Amino acid sequence: MSGAPRFAPALPPRRKLSGGQRSKLVLLTLVLMAVGAVLGYGASLVLPAQYAARTSIQYNIAGENTGDFLKTDRNLTTQVVLLTSRNVLQPVADANGLQVDDLAKKVSATILNSSDIIQLQVKDADPSAAVTLTDAIAKQYLTVANSGGPRGYLQSQLDAVKKQQASPGNNAADTATLATRAATLQSQLDQMNVTQNLSSVLVPAYPVMEPVSPNKTLAGLTGGVCGLIIAVMTAVTLTRRWTRN
Repeated sequence: MSGAPRFAPALPPRRKLSGGQRSKLVLLTLVLMAVGAVLGYGASLVLPAQYAARTSIQYNIAGENTGDFLKTDRNLTTQVVLLTSRNVLQPVADANGLQVDDLAKKVSATILNSSDIIQLQVKDADPSAAVTLTDAIAKQYLTVANSGGPRGYLQSQLDAVKKQQASPGNNAADTATLATRAATLQSQLDQMNVTQNLSSVLVPAYPVMEPVSPNKTLAGLTGGVCGLIIAVMTAVTLTRRWTRN
C-alpha cells in the first residue's frame, strides 16, 4: 500500500466576515472615496487656470459638391487639419513670439454637429491673449485656404488692377481699359465663388467667460474614482486576512 497515491487534505472553509468587519469595509471605502475627491478638487484649485477663446468658420461647399457626402466630409476634415497645420500656425507663432509647437498645444478645431461649421478654440492663461491668437489663426487660415490656385491668381490680378486705377496720371483710355479689366476679373471671381469651396469667418473671436481648465468637477470625480480603486484593493486584502483560518 506504500505505493498508493497520497492526496493532500482539503483546506478548511474560510471564515465568514462578521457584521462589524463588513461595516468597517464599507466605512473604509466611503472614507477613501471622499479623501480622493477632496484631494482631486483641491489639486484643481492649485493648478493655474486656463481660459479659451473661440471662433466659428464656415466652409462653404460649392453647389455642385453638396450631394457628395463623403467628399464633403473629406473636405471638412482636410480644413480641420489645415487649420491646425504649421502653414497656418507658424506665421502666427512668429508674430507673437511663440514656438509653433507650444502654440499647437493651445489650439483645437472641431466640426460642429455634422455641419459645415468648424469651431476653432485657443487656450491661454491670459483671456485677451487667447482672443488675439484665435483671431490671428482664423485670418491666417483664410489667407492660406482661399488664396491658392486659380482664385488666388485672379484676386492678385484684381488687386493689381485696382492699384493701377488708384494711381494718378491715367488718361481716359487707360481708365476705361482698367475698368473693363477690373469688371471682368470680378465677374470671374464671383463665378468661381459659386463653383468652388470657400471658407469665411462666421463668428468673430470671442472669449469664453469661465476657465476651461482645470475642470474642478472632473478633478473631484477622478479623485473619487481613484479613491474607490484603492478602497477595493484594500478591502480585498483585508477580506483575505480576516477570513483566513
